[in-house]
Amino acid sequence: MGQTKIALAHGELAARQLAQGDYGAALESLSTALGLAPRADSLWAQFSDLIRYFNLRHPVPAQIRDLLAAALEHKAVDPGDLVRPISTLALSNPQGALAEPLLLRLLEDTVIRDAELERAIVEARRRMLKDPLRLPVMVAIAHQCFNAEYVFDETPEERSRVDALRPTDPNSYAVYASYRPLSTLERVDRAGIESLARRQIDEPSEERRLAGLIPSMGHTDDPVSLKVRAQYEQNPYPRWVRVPSIVAPVDMRGLTGDPSILVAGCGTGQHAVTTARRFPGSNVLAIDLSLPSLAYAKRKTDEIGLKNIEYRQADVLALGALGERFDLIECSGVLHHMAHPLEGWRVLASLRKPGSRMRIGLYSEAGRRQVVRARELIAERGFGPDPEGIRAARAEIRRDPLLAQLARNEDFFSMSGCRDLLFHVHERRFTLPEVESMIEQLGLRFVGFEFPDSGATLARYRARFSEDSLQNWHKFEQEFPHTFSRMYQFWVA
Repeated sequence: MGQTKIALAHGELAARQLAQGDYGAALESLSTALGLAPRADSLWAQFSDLIRYFNLRHPVPAQIRDLLAAALEHKAVDPGDLVRPISTLALSNPQGALAEPLLLRLLEDTVIRDAELERAIVEARRRMLKDPLRLPVMVAIAHQCFNAEYVFDETPEERSRVDALRPTDPNSYAVYASYRPLSTLERVDRAGIESLARRQIDEPSEERRLAGLIPSMGHTDDPVSLKVRAQYEQNPYPRWVRVPSIVAPVDMRGLTGDPSILVAGCGTGQHAVTTARRFPGSNVLAIDLSLPSLAYAKRKTDEIGLKNIEYRQADVLALGALGERFDLIECSGVLHHMAHPLEGWRVLASLRKPGSRMRIGLYSEAGRRQVVRARELIAERGFGPDPEGIRAARAEIRRDPLLAQLARNEDFFSMSGCRDLLFHVHERRFTLPEVESMIEQLGLRFVGFEFPDSGATLARYRARFSEDSLQNWHKFEQEFPHTFSRMYQFWVA
């Protein structure tokens, strides 16, 4: 017990050091804390949040390597937080990036967001068609290609070789799985490739089974909703493997007891799972247009063992007939894909209990400027929203220096992500004065923004403005247009 208290004190010191910008000292303090209390989940979550800022170079101290290896398997760690440190470590390895065992494990559970590393994977995959690499390397590459939904460039020669491939052994199955899902084969011998067979055959099969069990709340005849549904049925988004078991708390004064929560537009369930964990006593209703997305969400929820989420297929516009009312309504990244966002928001607002709050996410006009430019380029070149068109668009964007930031966006590195980012069938963007007008029309009150950067944006804003108003935030965004490059994520009451 004494060691745990000392460890937590080191964790508190690390938090203060991080707030002061002393990342190296914070990592040293946190390493000491985890050495004293390796079973403290909160310290592992803190390590995950800290290590994501690091660019590591080979070789690293054995203690850091051991911490990264343990973090890769820990339930409290977001594996996405390990992409940057492990990627930079692998790329500095004199024996080549794929010689790094930490990277091979990471490739299984994430989408790697690094252009140089993607090139290394593409080149290695190409070599595999002629000469096998070590089986663990090929299996890791196949996992990454599947996670990214085969968004990587392919030459006509590669396609021809894969089409002619008739796998018979673990090596040839791993090669095939790096270009096509194993589920497209009539027969698969699982020996040596069990993890690939589970991911590429068993899990999609389970999703098809679950799709038949998810209730539907009527049909939709809205033309835009039908187009959006078709897109996400072809490309459920996002594809994810793990989310941390520890979720950062949110100030929800007034939300007590066993709150009822609506997640409108839950996609593949990452949002719903995070919300259900944030409020463990809650009852969460998660709805989405796309049945394949809901089936993915249901499979992951069952896999995690969460019991407080119910999934239903529905259009936001059809929720007005819902008899239930909610303490909290979350709708992030959905309204801006509707023909009339205000009407969708109005339906959701009608489902509030007295005193409830809403968490809304909308695209920013200023924050999406590079996306608009890319969409203009895509239209000009005639790239379609199919694998060939998406691959061609990615190559073109990488050649355009004005789109450099876009080519580093995490969604750029998967097929469904890139389609959602650049090829969406319907997208609206907003300014903060427009957002303020909608809030007023709905009789709501702006509470505040939510940011993923540990308070850095909020601290910069508070250095300029004392009042947390949308008029001031609009001035701030005009000065710093990348502030809301993801979207406006905010709370209303």
